[in-house]
Amino acid sequence: MPPVFVINLDKSTDRMAKIAKRLDELGMPFERIPGVYGEALSKNDLNSAYSSQLNKSTYRRPLTKGEIGCYMSHQKAWQAIVTSSLPCALVIEDDILVNPDIKSICYKLAKHTSHFDIVKLFCKKKDPIIVDRVKIDSEYDLCRFDKVPIGNIAQLISLRGAKKLLESRSVFGRSADEDIQHWWEADLNVLGVFPSVVNIIQNAESDIDGQGKRKGKTSILGTMRNIYIRIKYEYKLRTNKKNSTLPVFFD
Repeated sequence: MPPVFVINLDKSTDRMAKIAKRLDELGMPFERIPGVYGEALSKNDLNSAYSSQLNKSTYRRPLTKGEIGCYMSHQKAWQAIVTSSLPCALVIEDDILVNPDIKSICYKLAKHTSHFDIVKLFCKKKDPIIVDRVKIDSEYDLCRFDKVPIGNIAQLISLRGAKKLLESRSVFGRSADEDIQHWWEADLNVLGVFPSVVNIIQNAESDIDGQGKRKGKTSILGTMRNIYIRIKYEYKLRTNKKNSTLPVFFD
């Protein structure tokens, strides 16, 4: 089983207790990554990581301080992988439900780090478009999705993947999961497990949403800009296709 990093804000003690109990039940030792609380960041801290100019040219709206802090929290996890030269590590957020199968799946995937930079363990869509897949076991497949699933709540990240993320995203303008959806910009090989091995806790209050609200109604000019950004994404997605082979698993 690869190392496990849990991203958790200092104030979210209840979440930490719950996820720690679950991981202990599964026999999964972990290291806590103290989350970055966006509301507490100084202007200099924000400007050192987040580019409003890059945001305007690549994303549909400004990021909230919570989203910026979330991104910086994941950067800390990526840096932990690189600092310790880990072949790969499981990075999870603290507000998830963990399926017991995650342990055996990560164990198998950890033997094939040359085949991926990131493996997403959660897919919100119930019927996503999958362009390639291989059996991990009788229940789960390792997949290449037509579009990388949104959300960074649980990911297996290889050392190579962590290095690519840190080198290409030292300053960012999008949310972390949106940047990974633009995988071609950092030459990321992003795969996913389907069905999901973790789930979101229903009706749980978001730590990100609690740190500043998103702006309201979008202007006509803003709407047109958003359409352009979406069309540009779709074009880049269709003209940048990964053809690398998937590993073969044996039970």
